Amino acid sequence: MTVEDTELPADVIGANAPAQGGEATEARCVLIVDDDVDFASSLAGLLRLENYHTPIAHDPAAALDLIASERIAVALVDVRLGIGDGVDLVRALRQRNPDLVCVMVTAYASIETAVEALKAGAYDYLSKPFYTEELLALLDRCFERIRLMEEKSRIAERLRQTRRLEAMGQLASGIAHDFNNILAVLYSNLRWLQERLDGQPELAELVTDALDAARSGSELASRLLSFGAKRQEETAIVDLRKELPPLMRVFTRTLGDKVAVSLDTAKDLQPVEIPIGQLESSLLNLALNARDAMPEGGRLSFAARNLVVVAEDPRVASGLLPGAYVLLSVTDTGKGMPLAVRRRALEPLFSTKPAGEGNGLGLAMVDGFVRQAGGRLGIVSAPGEGTSINLYLPQARRISGM
Repeated sequence: MTVEDTELPADVIGANAPAQGGEATEARCVLIVDDDVDFASSLAGLLRLENYHTPIAHDPAAALDLIASERIAVALVDVRLGIGDGVDLVRALRQRNPDLVCVMVTAYASIETAVEALKAGAYDYLSKPFYTEELLALLDRCFERIRLMEEKSRIAERLRQTRRLEAMGQLASGIAHDFNNILAVLYSNLRWLQERLDGQPELAELVTDALDAARSGSELASRLLSFGAKRQEETAIVDLRKELPPLMRVFTRTLGDKVAVSLDTAKDLQPVEIPIGQLESSLLNLALNARDAMPEGGRLSFAARNLVVVAEDPRVASGLLPGAYVLLSVTDTGKGMPLAVRRRALEPLFSTKPAGEGNGLGLAMVDGFVRQAGGRLGIVSAPGEGTSINLYLPQARRISGM
């Protein structure tokens, strides 16, 4: 699925939880910088037993090369290196990668050296000899710090996106209001013309097509106004087993013969309560993105099933509250997304399409629709393996009148 406005490595966007059917969790990467070959090798072997990935450098130049070529989270740096100084190296490493967590390791501990290392940007200080438990506890603190910093960064980015969407919504509302006024004049004149074309079927047909286009433009303006509205959308209880089959027929005609559309809904599927009028446009956005990701054709599958999310579920860390949901998945067999694209997937105006072929708003609006419903949107994708967009929609709490 190409991105018109579309992730992180986790299923639910904004999470740092394990990928759901996407890619395996990477081993924690710890760089060991020590000129003592035997000590570095022994330390690396110990950490590998604890499922750490441990590249080794014996001098500053090799350490800087590894920082540039590998995704290293923590560096254990000896204070005294055969070539160069460990404190200077920490300073250089932090300049290359400000997010890198550096720990000084030395057999020559002193208050002055510790202070100097901390001023250079080291996170902590470890004296040789040390117990294995002491080292592992320190590394746990390092990675907990990384997790907290990433969470803080995600919250700040979400705030920036929210403010950006609010500004875009205000702009869209103003444009839509003026556009509606123009369409009103156009529509009234076309209706006047239509009433005076009796006996001229060819011209009447053209006017009818123009009226249909004006109606579509009015619906688009209404969606833009809805996008910019700050008020809470009215909701309706929807039975997806009834609503989805007619949409599949529409999507089949829209996507063409190259794309095979299928639908699978659980027999006991529960109703959902969602904002009125946004389900069709949201699924259409996803369907069109999937078509663009499969230029040679492929399969587009829609599936819906009940799902209970418990507190221990890793998706809860991303903001998906425990409770009963309907999981509506849209899966294509397209080219998939690399990690860098998925991380920016829901940024407003971010698009992988060529200029003029995508405005980068489609999936942001889908995400907004799901969030208004009280759910979350998740993405599972990898290059060459297609994409699944998962909509977690809360089950309706009331079903009277259905």
